[in-house]
Amino acid sequence: MKTICISGNLTKDCELRKTQTGLEVAGFSVAVNDRRTKEVIYFDCSYWGKGGSAVSPWLKKGQSVIINGDFGTREYNGKTYLTCNVNSLDLTGNKTNQSNDSSYQAPVPQSNDLDDEIPF
Repeated sequence: MKTICISGNLTKDCELRKTQTGLEVAGFSVAVNDRRTKEVIYFDCSYWGKGGSAVSPWLKKGQSVIINGDFGTREYNGKTYLTCNVNSLDLTGNKTNQSNDSSYQAPVPQSNDLDDEIPF
């Protein structure tokens, strides 16, 4: 078994699909920046089952993620693509391109709402 841990950013919004048997799969790509060579490595990721359908609404372009899964490759038209079957996924930080209508901002207390004295 080839296990991999990927830390990177999503390159596009997640696509949730269903197989002919009704099993759900979330598909997305993750870009990883190599700081030494300034190269970007792309992984095509698949998150199968309930876990993938649960996180798919939050997997938007630019979202920072950490993924643990099984590493693989596939060939298509003479090119080799890196793949990952996701076992676990953690959302890290905020997505970089938030829009005002979908993001929540906590209310900021006004200066007259704050007490001058400490209660203890």
